[in-house]
Amino acid sequence: MDVRLTEAEWRPRADRHDQRVAAWTEPHLRRRSRNERHPVEDFLWEYYSYSPKALRTWHPGSGVVLAGDVARFGAVRGFMVDGDTAFIDPALAHRRADQVRWIRDLMTATQSRPARLGCFGLHEWAMVYRLDSGDLRHNQVPLRLGAAGTDAVVESHRISCSHYDAYRFFTPDAAPRNTLRPTLDDRMRNEQPGCLHAQMDVYKWAHKLAPFTPADWSRTVSSWPGRSASWICAPRPTT
Repeated sequence: MDVRLTEAEWRPRADRHDQRVAAWTEPHLRRRSRNERHPVEDFLWEYYSYSPKALRTWHPGSGVVLAGDVARFGAVRGFMVDGDTAFIDPALAHRRADQVRWIRDLMTATQSRPARLGCFGLHEWAMVYRLDSGDLRHNQVPLRLGAAGTDAVVESHRISCSHYDAYRFFTPDAAPRNTLRPTLDDRMRNEQPGCLHAQMDVYKWAHKLAPFTPADWSRTVSSWPGRSASWICAPRPTT
């Protein structure tokens, strides 16, 4: 049976959510308006496709009917408004069943494996291995060891990246040095909980499962990519 929330119950939750998320979205939007980029703090918005507006949009998740002045929810993807009530489109679960099952199976497979913790962020170094300075994605930030020193780090370490979305950015010279060959099709066999990228992807799955997942979930896990990016950037080859 669906839970019914009156406007007096859901509106304070929506307002709190908006205020908390604004603390993260507004600095990014101000930088964007000035054509400024921050290689760490803007990571959440550049790596993932969830927009600041979407993250600020509150919705309660599956099994909840909202009552009162609910016109705003007509603009929420997957929601329906009927008079003074709003709720998830009953047909949506059937239409997105394959996606939901795939995400569930991937996360279950990831969690079932022992964590491998020997990455040390070397995938970041492999992404710039033997690259000309003009080809660096963040070429406004210098390599801390220079090109030769960066290449030496890659050549002197064992690289064992298990995450497809990291491995696919390896330079052509670095890719053969990886002990694995992760592909999009074998993610179910490779994803593991010790991987920072797999941890960051919890945010991606939370927003891809919206509106079934509450907006509060996306807000809670949205700090993980930024935190993980900071951990990644600590050992990364740029200063």
